[in-house]
Amino acid sequence: MHSNFNLRLQHLEDNIRQDQDLLKEYEDSLRYEDDPRRQIRYKREIKQLRESANGYQKEYDELRVQITGESNVQIQNVAMQLQQMNTRLDRLSAGQKAIYENINHLHQGLLTRYNAGEQNIIAAITEQLDQSQMVMISTVLDAIETDQVTDGEMQLILQGIQQNITKLQQNGTALPPSQTALVEVINTPELDFKHRLKIAIPLIPFILDYEGELELGTGIDLKAALQALMMRFKGE
Repeated sequence: MHSNFNLRLQHLEDNIRQDQDLLKEYEDSLRYEDDPRRQIRYKREIKQLRESANGYQKEYDELRVQITGESNVQIQNVAMQLQQMNTRLDRLSAGQKAIYENINHLHQGLLTRYNAGEQNIIAAITEQLDQSQMVMISTVLDAIETDQVTDGEMQLILQGIQQNITKLQQNGTALPPSQTALVEVINTPELDFKHRLKIAIPLIPFILDYEGELELGTGIDLKAALQALMMRFKGE
C-alpha cells in the first residue's frame, strides 16, 4: 500500500514538473508573440494545461487523505508545485484576456473609420491581423485623415498596392474572398483616390507577407514608403 502510494505520488510530481516546463515555454513564447493564430493555439494549449492541473489537484486530494497524522515532505512539495502552477496559469489567462481586449479595441476603432457598407468587408480583413499590424494601419490612416500625406504620396502608395495585387493575380495567387471583395472596391473608378486608399490600407500587411514569399518586385518599395510616412507622422 505504502509502495503504491509513493509511486502515485512520484508520477504526480513528475507530471506536474513536465507541465511546469511547458508552461514556461508558453510564457516565454507569448511574451513576444503577436500573431493572433498562434495566440489562439497557445490559448488552447493553456486551457489543456488548466484541465491537467485540475486533474492533478484531484489526485493530490485523494493522496492527501491517505496521510494521517504524519508529515510527508514529498506531498508538501507537490502541494507547492500545484500552487505555483495554478498561479502561473491565472497570470497567463489574465495576460491573454488583456491582449484579446486590446486587439478587440483596436479592431473596433478601425471599423469606425469606414461607412456601414464597407465595414463588413474591412472586418473580415482586420480580424486576421495582429496587434502591431493594426497599430500600423491606424497610424497610416491617422496620417491620411489629418492631411499629413501629400496627394502624390497617396497616389504612389495606392499605385503600389494595386501593382502588387496585379502581380499576385498574374502569379496565380488566389486571394481569399474577403480580400477579393476589397480589391473590387479599390478599383471602383467612381470613388476618389483618397477614399480608395483608405479602403486599401488594411491589405498592406497581407501584401507585405506575399511580397516576402513571391519577391513581387513591382518597383515601388511599399514597406519603405510606409515606414517613412509613419516616422514623419510620429515626429521621429
